[in-house]
Amino acid sequence: MARFLFHFGRIERGSLKLGDRVTAQIDIACRRRAQANHTATHLLQAALKQIVDDKISQAGSLVAFDRLRFDFNCPRPVTPDELQQIETQVNTWIAEAHQADVSLMPLTEAKAKGATAMFGEKYGDEVRVIDFPSVSMELCGGTHVSNTAEIGLFKIVSETGVAAGIRRIEAIAGPSVLEYLNVRDRIVRDLSDRFKANPEQVLDRVTSLQTELKSTQKQLKQLKAELAIAKSDALLAEAQSIGDLKVLVAQLDGVDADALKVVAERLLQKISEGAIVLGSAVDPNKASLVAAFSPAVNQKGLQAGKFIDAIAKLYGGKGGGRPNFAQAGGCEASKLPDAIATARQQIEASLA
Repeated sequence: MARFLFHFGRIERGSLKLGDRVTAQIDIACRRRAQANHTATHLLQAALKQIVDDKISQAGSLVAFDRLRFDFNCPRPVTPDELQQIETQVNTWIAEAHQADVSLMPLTEAKAKGATAMFGEKYGDEVRVIDFPSVSMELCGGTHVSNTAEIGLFKIVSETGVAAGIRRIEAIAGPSVLEYLNVRDRIVRDLSDRFKANPEQVLDRVTSLQTELKSTQKQLKQLKAELAIAKSDALLAEAQSIGDLKVLVAQLDGVDADALKVVAERLLQKISEGAIVLGSAVDPNKASLVAAFSPAVNQKGLQAGKFIDAIAKLYGGKGGGRPNFAQAGGCEASKLPDAIATARQQIEASLA
């Protein structure tokens, strides 16, 4: 039976006409990269079966000139320790320089020898078997290295879940590993220069800076709360009397939600019976609102949780809480002043 090979291409320069003779030439450098990544994919599957679970099977793959991707059936994430073992095992096989044995044989014979086949793939009566003895044997029609040593190096870049029961490993092999390591080496050297530390000390310096930052943020938060409390006394003069109740509705910008809560509770204690509603625009995309109601206000039919949720919707937010205290957040800080004005009108109307 005659066999035909078809090639598809795009003319970038010149022109072609029927009858012209052309010469097809393979880009050897790109081919070698693809071969390295393809054979590395076979070694990766073998390592997964050996280290994680011998029932693992391929669920999809990508072999490119600069990277490889392997999807496989696995009910759980592969642990960091297992990933390190897999990477070490693949690189060990590479260093051992296993010679490829490529052969055509009947499908039944290949299966009898234990060749790995992709689940769901349809094969003819005769198949091509890529065998690296004692390491990996798969049915495959793609291009491969003739010896594992040609791969050079193998590096796992990531392991993620892509669907229920399907995990994905992305990796690189051959020259791409050197490029990958060079980028990271430059980053480490840059960090070392910035921190005035040896590469081995960079992690400790980053951890130390993170600890200092958390401590500074905690202190800043405490100072903001103290400042908000100090300002709260001045707000008492703005409280309005409605019968025996006091009502205070105001905006304190730059105060976070936790500090706003402390201020509202403190002000409610000072006025004894009444309603406190405070808002704060932290930044253009973040605003907070709190409401603190005394029992007498609840008896008038106002519940802080329901009230604050309705007001929060006016500036793109939502909230809730107890009848006596509630909080809300929102993303349209520019609309907060109008929301606070509406809150004042509704409270005054309800308590009048």
